[in-house]
Amino acid sequence: MRDGELTGIPFAKMTGSGNDFVFFDARDAPIELLTLPQVIRAICNRHNGIGADGIVVLEPLTGDATARIHYFNSDGTAADLCGNATLCSTSMSAELGLADGGAITLLTPAGEIRSRLVDAVPEIDLQPVTDIRSEIQIDRGPGETRIGYATVGIPHLVVLCDDADAVDLAARGPRLRRHPVLGDAGANVNWVSSRHDGSWRYRTFERGVEGETLACGTGAVATAILLATWQLASAPVHLHASSGRDLEVSLRRSRDGSGAFHPTLRGEGRVVFRGRIATLIE
Repeated sequence: MRDGELTGIPFAKMTGSGNDFVFFDARDAPIELLTLPQVIRAICNRHNGIGADGIVVLEPLTGDATARIHYFNSDGTAADLCGNATLCSTSMSAELGLADGGAITLLTPAGEIRSRLVDAVPEIDLQPVTDIRSEIQIDRGPGETRIGYATVGIPHLVVLCDDADAVDLAARGPRLRRHPVLGDAGANVNWVSSRHDGSWRYRTFERGVEGETLACGTGAVATAILLATWQLASAPVHLHASSGRDLEVSLRRSRDGSGAFHPTLRGEGRVVFRGRIATLIE
């Protein structure tokens, strides 16, 4: 990366319940440059860059779809889906006037997502979830009572535990995230425990960030699906993230005998600040 190549490029910093992203409009920014791993790492660096869990290049489209989401984790790797980035993309699509806020269609590598703003809050309909395992053969740690698995665009482990806040994610997270049973790609890992008000506390160790994030949208969906599968919760499921904010997951079961869940995720998608890149050095 030659110094100055991205100077002057406009961006918006967005947050989805504390899961934060740097957003670029593809009409104002070169996708081929912004999606280079070294550029992504420089942008997401929290000390020498803008700082974020990932970047999104939102590419406006013509025809039936509103926009295409190009999402990359802070380590420079591409991801097929990020729930909170999709919530933020819904808000940004409406703000940019790409579609009516009541009917937005977003394309991701994990499939088409229909979304909308309801009372100014974004909600998204994810693709049906069929790859669900109520139990997976992984040894449980102290305080862990069940471990399940679900693919919500990307793979997730869900660990039911006594107290999610007591889990040492820095130690336990990397071990489960790369557990041999998951294959080379590994998975995100979510710990969940019940709260006195009927909601659930959850925490996520995210691959690609390689640490805890303050919220994870697809993790919230995977967690809600496993809680429903274990018959511990009924929709809508309210999940309390590490940011202190809540995400809501509604679930509809398929009637075709497939056992698929059709999830809808509702949560924050908010612009924090806007700016232009001055200098960027990895």
